[in-house]
Amino acid sequence: MKDIAAELNLSITTVSFVINGKSEQKGISEATTKKVNDLIQKRGFNPNSAARILRTGKSQTIGLIVEDISNYFFGYIAKTVETEAHKNGYNVFFSSTENDDNTAKVLINKMKNSSVDGYIITATKGIKEELEKLNREKIPFVLLDRLIPGIEANYVILDNYLGAYELTKHLLQNGYSKIGFITILGGMSQMCDRERGFEEALAKANVRLPAKTVLKIPFGETDENNIKTIKKYLANNPNLDALFFATNYLGVLGIEAIQQAKLSVPSDIAVVCFDDNDMFRLLSPSITVASQPIKEIATRAIDLLIKIINKEQKEDKKNGEIINPSIIIRESSARNKTYKLEEASKN
Repeated sequence: MKDIAAELNLSITTVSFVINGKSEQKGISEATTKKVNDLIQKRGFNPNSAARILRTGKSQTIGLIVEDISNYFFGYIAKTVETEAHKNGYNVFFSSTENDDNTAKVLINKMKNSSVDGYIITATKGIKEELEKLNREKIPFVLLDRLIPGIEANYVILDNYLGAYELTKHLLQNGYSKIGFITILGGMSQMCDRERGFEEALAKANVRLPAKTVLKIPFGETDENNIKTIKKYLANNPNLDALFFATNYLGVLGIEAIQQAKLSVPSDIAVVCFDDNDMFRLLSPSITVASQPIKEIATRAIDLLIKIINKEQKEDKKNGEIINPSIIIRESSARNKTYKLEEASKN
């Protein structure tokens, strides 16, 4: 840094900010940043990460562990976290658990051995012990998307109950009352909250459905098997007038199953889904969703983690943020024609 500063007639502090990715944050011009980076490349200088860790106690890296980075939701989360981390001079290691406890445990320990400064974690059900250990060792982490009972943690989650309640209420108000619910088997907190919101909206409207109208599909099944399962479910429940998919990947597969079953949306069966997807917006008919503000969720998570890393928040104080979803009404849940005729006759 001294050599670069002397050659470019800059302060060592300015060079340090550029090297650590803080040019924008510290108001350093693009021209100066380019000069520094060009000289680093020309001279073949590389930062010694081991030396930096010894000097600062920080690696300037964050571990992001999500369920499935190929999923629309988690992919967008990863991109936003990476962008916001870079603004603050951090690099991001990210990986997927595929909702497998052993994979999650291995990833946490591998990243710990790489001296990450903190984690953002989409927790699997069986990693309570690993999270307790992170707490004991005072390693910062933020839980994203779901919680683990009994774990004190900083977290950023969505109000999944509210989203499911409002989405179900929307179907009921449009005259649908025989609503199937398709979700993931496994007891993940966010899925439990969505199912609870669905059930309580029905209960408040005095609508009772047979237990068989709730379908729980094991995580990790192939797309082909999931489509077959949903088709069989539709065949066994011919009286359903609407379907609520608890997550977007099931919604995508469910739409294919509906098409294969020769049913039309919404004339034969209405469809709503928790989580948005570009496909849902572009389909004809377009799909009604409870949309998660993904950028806001990711930005709040990385901001919270960096505050903890920088000790801007007391270690013994846990901070939780719950963000509300948005209900985006599209064509797939248009008002039930039967309901419309009944209402007209009453009036």
